[in-house]
Amino acid sequence: MWRYFSGEERGVAAVNNDLYQEECGACHFTYQPGLLPARSWDRLMSNKELTDHFGEDIAFDDQVSVNSLTSYLIKNAADNSSYKRSRKIMRSLGSIDTPLRITDTPYIIRKHREIPDKLIKQKEVGSIANCSACHQNADTGSFDDDNVRIPNTGFRGWDND
Repeated sequence: MWRYFSGEERGVAAVNNDLYQEECGACHFTYQPGLLPARSWDRLMSNKELTDHFGEDIAFDDQVSVNSLTSYLIKNAADNSSYKRSRKIMRSLGSIDTPLRITDTPYIIRKHREIPDKLIKQKEVGSIANCSACHQNADTGSFDDDNVRIPNTGFRGWDND
């Protein structure tokens, strides 16, 4: 009921763009645009960043696709969202902070700080960037703690070590 009156949705908006799902999802989890500010997405989609996209050269067949993807990402970015988690991400950033990795945002760092490295680095997870390894509903934009299952531990299983 509170959400209805506040106009604020929980989590982040789910990905709803077929081109983004197809192009970016072919290589990695399709990170929701609401996990980064527009300035970050704009920079990530620049020619400079696409030629060295975390060690990969991303080649698009046409500039129209790049423009379409960039437009989608910016329009749905954290600073253009009413979703609760997107707003928390924005509040954690300085006004000119432009993280290129979701895992570099202070909010995401804070939410994962208690998880031991050995659980993050296990082969079933690999890194915090592998959202869907632990967040059972990550693809829908839900990152609620109640739906976290860290492989080989169960929820918060590291507390019992």
